[in-house]
Amino acid sequence: MADEPEDSVLTFLRRLEDKFDHLNDEVATHTRMLDLLQQDTTLIRVLSGHTRTLDILLQDTRMVRGAVNDMAKETVTAGEVEAIHHDLNRLQQQVSELTARLEIVEGRDRH
Repeated sequence: MADEPEDSVLTFLRRLEDKFDHLNDEVATHTRMLDLLQQDTTLIRVLSGHTRTLDILLQDTRMVRGAVNDMAKETVTAGEVEAIHHDLNRLQQQVSELTARLEIVEGRDRH
């Protein structure tokens, strides 16, 4: 009979240990979920910056289109054509850089 109180205490301690193990597993799961949320937040910040860059590039494209339309109506100097070529090259370079960055971000998201 003297073993009965010890057995019940041991049983209680084992149950308590199982509950703590379960809580530790839950904490680990929540920690992983928090890490994923932090990664998503970082990705959103990066994409937000890309969105602003893309808006600027779209505005530049509209301006270049307007300039090309104006060229059709007027006589254009060599300097104006050179300026348009410079703008188009800059626009193309920025689109390429943005595309490369986006591919890197999307590649990270897949892994």
